[in-house]
Amino acid sequence: MIQLLKSSTYQRMPWKNGLGVTDQIDLAPAEIKSSQPYAWRLSSALVTASNPFSIFEGYDRLLSVIEGDGLMLNQNPLLPLQVCEFSGDDHTDCQLIGSPVRDLGLIFNPKTHRARMQFHTLPAVSESVMSLKEEIHFFFVVQGKMRLDGQTAQVQDCFKLIRETQIKIQNTASETLGYYQISLSPI
Repeated sequence: MIQLLKSSTYQRMPWKNGLGVTDQIDLAPAEIKSSQPYAWRLSSALVTASNPFSIFEGYDRLLSVIEGDGLMLNQNPLLPLQVCEFSGDDHTDCQLIGSPVRDLGLIFNPKTHRARMQFHTLPAVSESVMSLKEEIHFFFVVQGKMRLDGQTAQVQDCFKLIRETQIKIQNTASETLGYYQISLSPI
């Protein structure tokens, strides 16, 4: 199954610590309420000020800066397009390096899922055929447009793929396509 998730349909949610909001892209299981435990949550947030991160006990986190200068997390730099993994149990202090940033984050239960997040590029007017192993994949666009299965994702749109074994990603534009591949597999 291939589903295009448009940024205009993401659900805006308050941060657990009340200091901002996040755009929730997807959540599993989808029918739960925000106060209940979940297996994983993919979201993107605008960070406009330095602040402590919310604590998510029992979860691990993957985080990347997709716009802006970067963050300092507990005095360690997280620069654009790098991916950081850390425990949701940790007290994490977040300082802006410069301008506000937009991040992409995955919070997941390491007892139920393995997860990866990687940044990729695809040259202008080209395509890539990929074999997929994990059960769930997201392809989040940060630059250009991605064409997949006859649908086109723009910047901050996301494809969700479930149990697809082979796909063909197309970049029909005259600029480089930049995207994150987020993969989840049950343990």
